[in-house]
Amino acid sequence: MPHTKTHKESLLREIASLRKDNTRLRTVNEEVTLAAGDLKQKNEGLQLVHDWQRIILETIGKNGHDREIIKKLRAGEPAQAIADWLCEQNPIQHQMHVVPPGERSLLDIVDAFEEQLRRDDGRGRGKGSDTLHWGWTTVSLSQTLLGHLFDLYFTWVHPVHMLFSENDFRDSYTNNDETYCSSALVNAICAMACHLMDPNDTDTDVDIDKLMTGFMNQARQEVRPQNYMHLTSVQALAVMYLADLSSGKARSATGYLRASVEFLKAAELDGQSAKAREISLWGIQTLNTSSTGITYQKLYAPELPHMAKFRHVDMHSNHSVWRFYRQIGDQRHLPVRPSHAVLTACHQAGLFRIIHESLNLYCGLRGLVTAEAILTDYRRYLDWEEDLPFILKAVEEEAQPLPHILLLHVQYHVAVVQHLTPLLQCGSFDGANLQELQRLVVKHAQNGVEILEHARRLYSARYLMPLISFCIIHLGDTLIRYSQHDPPASDVVEFCLGILQQASVGFPINGPLQELFRRTAVECGVKLPQRVEQMTGQLGNYGMDDILDACTRLDYKQPIDQSVRHVDDCVADDWSRKWDEIVNNPNRPVSPPSTRKRSGSEKHLRIESLLNG
Repeated sequence: MPHTKTHKESLLREIASLRKDNTRLRTVNEEVTLAAGDLKQKNEGLQLVHDWQRIILETIGKNGHDREIIKKLRAGEPAQAIADWLCEQNPIQHQMHVVPPGERSLLDIVDAFEEQLRRDDGRGRGKGSDTLHWGWTTVSLSQTLLGHLFDLYFTWVHPVHMLFSENDFRDSYTNNDETYCSSALVNAICAMACHLMDPNDTDTDVDIDKLMTGFMNQARQEVRPQNYMHLTSVQALAVMYLADLSSGKARSATGYLRASVEFLKAAELDGQSAKAREISLWGIQTLNTSSTGITYQKLYAPELPHMAKFRHVDMHSNHSVWRFYRQIGDQRHLPVRPSHAVLTACHQAGLFRIIHESLNLYCGLRGLVTAEAILTDYRRYLDWEEDLPFILKAVEEEAQPLPHILLLHVQYHVAVVQHLTPLLQCGSFDGANLQELQRLVVKHAQNGVEILEHARRLYSARYLMPLISFCIIHLGDTLIRYSQHDPPASDVVEFCLGILQQASVGFPINGPLQELFRRTAVECGVKLPQRVEQMTGQLGNYGMDDILDACTRLDYKQPIDQSVRHVDDCVADDWSRKWDEIVNNPNRPVSPPSTRKRSGSEKHLRIESLLNG
C-alpha cells in the first residue's frame, strides 16, 4: 500500500506540473498570437505606406501635380495626407485609415531622382548649383533644354510682345512659387520657343515638332476652369496665341487671344504687384490691337486703359540685358547690352493706343471719318515718333539698334501706311492732292522696308515674329501698288519673299503668306524673280484652309471697301486747312469747319516739306 500511495503522489505531482506547463504554453501562445497580430497590423501599415507612395510615384510625371507633390513633401506632409489629396484631385479606389511612420523614405526617393536628373543633365550638386524645377513641366526634365528655350523666348519674343514681367517670372520659377509662374505659362513659353530652335543644332538633338506639340498639349491641359481667372493663366493664353499663330493655326490661336483679353478684365492678382499687372495689361491689350490691325478683324476688346502707360514701372531700375542668343553656350561668351525692353514696351503701348483709335475711326465708331479726325490721329503718330527717347530713335545700321527697337519702328510705319491708305481709294482726292498723299504713303512704306533690311543684315530674318511677317507683306503690297519703280517692284517682291522664306524655317505661317503675296505681285503685273519657285518651296500648293489658318480670312489685304464707306464725302474739301491747323501748326486752336468752297490751289496738300524733311 505504501508503494501505491507513493505512485499516486508522483502522478499528482506530474499532473500539477503538466497543468503548469499548459498554463505557461497558453500564456506563450497568447503572446505569440498578440505578436502575430501586431506583426500583421504593422504589415498592413507598411502595405498602406506602400500604397500611398505608389499613388504618389505613379502620379508624378503623369497628372500634372508634380510641383504640388514636391512642395508638400518638402513641407513635411505625411504620405497619407498627400495621397488623400491626390485622391480628391483624381479619385482612386483606395481607402486610407491610419498614418504609420516611414514617410521620409519617399522624400529620399525624390532626392535620389533629382540627383540623378542633375547628373544626367550635366549639372552636379556642387556648391551653388541651381535648384531643380522639373515639376513645372513633364514634357522634358532636361534643365539645359528648358534653360535654352527660356533664353530663346526672352531674347526674341519677350522684347517684342511683353506679356508679363520676366524678372518676376524667373524668380517664381526658381523658387517653385506660383505667384508669377504656372505650369501652363512655362509650357506655353517652351512651345513658343520651339519655333526659334535650330533644327541643325547638335547640342539639343530633339524632335522639335514632337517637343513643341508636347509643350502645347500640356499648356492646354493646365489651363483649367478653376484657374481661368488667374493672371498667369491669362498670360499663358496670350503666349499660346503666339505659338499657334506661328504654327499656321490662326483660327485656334485667335480663340486663345480672345479668351486672354476677356479673362484679363476680371483676372485675380494672386499676389502680383501693380507693376507686374500693368505690364500684362498693356502687353496683352497691345497684342490684341496688333492682331486686329494686322488681320483686319473688328475690335472685340474693351477700351484701352485710360491710365498713364507703365505708371508703376520704374524705367530706370530695370537692368535687363540682351545678347544675340541662338544656341546653347551663347550665354557664356557673347557680349551683353542693355536691352531697353521695358522702355520699348512702354512706347509700343503708346503707339498701339493710337492704332486702336485709328481702327475705331475707320470702323465708324467715331462717326464720319473727317479730315480733322484723320489728321488728328496722324499728328499723334508724328508726335509719338518725335517724343521717343534717343536710345529708341536711332535706327541707322551704324548705330547697331537692337532688333525689337527696329521692329518698333517697322510697326510705326505700317500703322501710318494703313491709316492713310483708305484715302487713296475713297474717290474724294484727285490730281496733285492725290499724288502728294500717295507720296506720303509710299515714303513711310519705303522707310519701313529700309528698317527691315537693317534688321535682316544685323540679326537675320530667322527670328521675326509672325505678326511682323504681316507687316512685311503690307509694306511690300503698298510699294508694288503705288511705286513700282522706286525701288523696282521686282526687287521689292524678291526682298519680301526672301525674308518670309528665311523666317519660315521655324514659322510655318510664312508659307501661305508667301503664296498670297506672290498672287498680289502677279495681279499687279510684277515680273517675279527667277528664284521664286526655289524661294517659296511648295508655292501654289496652299488651299483655302491653309490661308484661313494663316489669316483667319482668305486674304491679308486691308479691306478698303469697309473703311471708305465711313469717310466723309467732303474730306478733301477741308483737308488743306486742317492740315495747316493740325499738322503744320499743332498748337494752333482748331478752327470751326468752313462752308466756303476752296480753289484747287488752296486745296493742294502741303506736305512737300514733310516728305523732304
